[in-house]
Amino acid sequence: MIHRLYIMLFVLMFLVTKVSAQSFLWDVDFYGFFDNREYKYDKQKSQTLFATRLSPEIGVAVSGPKQASHRLMAGVSWIQPIGGKAEEGRVDPTVYYRCVMPRFQMSFGLFPRTQLIEPLPSYMQYDSLTYYNPNITGALFQYSGSRGYIEMYIDWRQMQTKKRREAFNIVASGKWQPGVFFLGGHIMMNHLARTIAAGDDQSVMDDMIVNPYIGVDFARYTPLSILSVKCGYLLSMERHRGLGVWHRPQGFLCDIQGEWRWLGLHNTLYTGESQMPFYEQFGSQLNQGDPFFQSNFYNRTDIYAYIFHNSFVNCKASFNLHFTPGKISYQQQLSVRFYLDSERWKNRKNPVNKSIKLKDIL
Repeated sequence: MIHRLYIMLFVLMFLVTKVSAQSFLWDVDFYGFFDNREYKYDKQKSQTLFATRLSPEIGVAVSGPKQASHRLMAGVSWIQPIGGKAEEGRVDPTVYYRCVMPRFQMSFGLFPRTQLIEPLPSYMQYDSLTYYNPNITGALFQYSGSRGYIEMYIDWRQMQTKKRREAFNIVASGKWQPGVFFLGGHIMMNHLARTIAAGDDQSVMDDMIVNPYIGVDFARYTPLSILSVKCGYLLSMERHRGLGVWHRPQGFLCDIQGEWRWLGLHNTLYTGESQMPFYEQFGSQLNQGDPFFQSNFYNRTDIYAYIFHNSFVNCKASFNLHFTPGKISYQQQLSVRFYLDSERWKNRKNPVNKSIKLKDIL
């Protein structure tokens, strides 16, 4: 036991001697949202979500070999509903280690979801869940290059207790774009286990989602900043282990997005079999996606505008239409994000950084 301790101390001293620089880090992330939902689809709930979220962090960065930066960060995420009392707010901890290299990044702990290279599509991650759960609790691995990226993470959403069921999801995403054409995909596994000492009334639930896609990016040939068309196949596999029967709903997805200066349009079309067969029973404990995808035909059209956006603040307004068979639902959204960190503060007078838009990292 003693010799193992000596070895650990030696390794630690060796790593410290290799350290070339240390720096103090801080950042503050404010997010405010107003989301008014007037839904006529019977499997969706009309409601208004109105709140603010403040997420400050402090930490230290240590530079190591191979251009690596090792960061240890800690903070909180305070979510306060507007119109509610102070005790109706919620404070969640943020504590994580992050390694940053030229092409590889890794995070471990409770870290912000904004570290993802690309946010998950709505059929995998519903936006109302990310409003109130801004952190991933687990581990993240990312590799990015000039033509694409790959990232994988595990999000341990709920610890098993006598009252809570264990719940986690494992996600992998990737994209490769050598030119105008691109291809990629998303894979997710959601797992909902039983509580401690659960009876026969509970069973383990499995949910898997596979979505390969191909697309075309026309933006470079037009005055638009974004112009892309993406089509893919969506397959879900869900099982109630107590019943032993697999459900395999599948369908076709088409995604079109265009953006010119401060105006944009984003349309998502799904047609196929009804997704999330166990949603009415287990809800978001099992299925993290948008309940609209329970319809065998669903089209969402977002018309949005950036009221202002620059290197530290982004304000976006959106009017969304949701089409299901025989019904049209409406949604109005207004969001504001302010983000500032120690690196941006140091470089605030550098004219090169003025070209960075906060919307590019949302």
